[in-house]
Amino acid sequence: MKKSLSVLLAALLLASSLAACSTNTENAAEEQKTTQTNTQTPTADLTEEVEETARFLDSMPEEMNFEGRGLNFLLTEGANGNITEQSIWAEEDTGEVVDAAVFKRNLTVTERLNIVINQPIVSTDSGANGNSIRNAVKSGSAEYDVFGGYQYYNIVLASEGMLLNLNNKDNFPYNDFDREYWGSGYMKNMSYDGQKMYWATGDLALRYTGGMYVTYVNSKIFTDFYPDVNLYAIVDEGEWTMDKIAELAKSVYIDLNADGKKDKKDQFGFVLQSIDPTDGMAAGCMVDFSSRNEAGLPYITLDNERTYTFWDKYYALMFNNEGVMLNPETDDSVAIMTNFGAGQYMMTCNKLFQSPIYLRDMEDDFKILPLPKLNVEQEHYNTRIHDSCTIFGVPVTVGGTDCISASLEALASESFKEVTPAYYEIALKVKFTRDSDSGRMIELVHENVTIDFAAQWSNKLGDINHFFRKCADAGNEAIASTLQKNQKVWDKSMSKLVSSLEGLDD
Repeated sequence: MKKSLSVLLAALLLASSLAACSTNTENAAEEQKTTQTNTQTPTADLTEEVEETARFLDSMPEEMNFEGRGLNFLLTEGANGNITEQSIWAEEDTGEVVDAAVFKRNLTVTERLNIVINQPIVSTDSGANGNSIRNAVKSGSAEYDVFGGYQYYNIVLASEGMLLNLNNKDNFPYNDFDREYWGSGYMKNMSYDGQKMYWATGDLALRYTGGMYVTYVNSKIFTDFYPDVNLYAIVDEGEWTMDKIAELAKSVYIDLNADGKKDKKDQFGFVLQSIDPTDGMAAGCMVDFSSRNEAGLPYITLDNERTYTFWDKYYALMFNNEGVMLNPETDDSVAIMTNFGAGQYMMTCNKLFQSPIYLRDMEDDFKILPLPKLNVEQEHYNTRIHDSCTIFGVPVTVGGTDCISASLEALASESFKEVTPAYYEIALKVKFTRDSDSGRMIELVHENVTIDFAAQWSNKLGDINHFFRKCADAGNEAIASTLQKNQKVWDKSMSKLVSSLEGLDD
């Protein structure tokens, strides 16, 4: 049975109240780089203030009438849960706070705009979904109003001329992508020039909100080995580094099955995979694949001293530390997170959205920390959003974009008010973590997300974002020759990509 609007509102008010109790205002990272994306997350107090001063957060008229027009979403769902679909659709209140928030948000938006949000078409086959958009455009079909794509696989559609420029005010008059509910820095960096933007993301996408890499720590194992060590103090003092993880992990190995072999069935201090968690470790150490020239155009900059320093530390950690294991299975981290949830590993690195999927029934308490820094000299902790981030685009064949413009703006702003507090404050910071300091750590992670054009467009740039994965798989200790061998390919691919984006119509 669907719950009433008043019950839904009560649930969200309770969520905000609990979140306020868990918030700690101390913050060890006071200075932020100007290149960081806007990843501000609304606290309960901010939500209450917004509701007291204005009915809606956005600047559109309070009531608009699009005469019951239906809105059709095609969504690509990544692995590890249905959070892309959950970002857009909740048929009813299932009893979970996030479903309740999404359901309430959709009621608010559909009544305000007089539209109908149809149940989305959802597929885990990103290639098929990309071809669905290509086929629709080629045939002139307006079957899909909005495409929610998997960033790594589907971002290429923009360079193929399949999507409308969301920054064109003639087509999208209601969107203000500099507002706090859009990932403005993230979106501008996906654009080769910061102006033409073919994809939008932010609070509307739970894979944006929860897609950041973090460090998970089993509190019981850690306390057994280090009863007098305060991990939060280490973070606050800026000393949570690659060297610190190596130091803490090396003494934790136990041959649990007593077979005399070091394998995935044993206890380890730190376990990682040579797939996307390795990407996360590089991001934590602020290794950038690209920069921008004076004209604001991107170019490849991976061949530098910081890259080599990172790799030296990564290699020593993963291959020369008894308490560490590099899991060779490419199973999207299922095995690692499952075993961590079973209390087998002391530390691992992975996405934040995996906490409610794998750790909600974990018997041991656990902590969430930022990714380790390269060294104590690094200015701040850092992270990046996983490349499964949901990005929203509008096919060029779609008409009536005024309605789509208003719908996306309203959905995003209401998500900021309703969905993000439910997901972030309750589902992540309270329900699925075991102490308020972990919530404070998540806030620190949110405040330190940086963007890299080449990493976002990796699928068009010779998989540059997978460079460290491939080196880890190969056990490649010296990477200079491999890096330099790839440099010409990356440079050529970047030139082609920029040219294709420059040639697109507005």
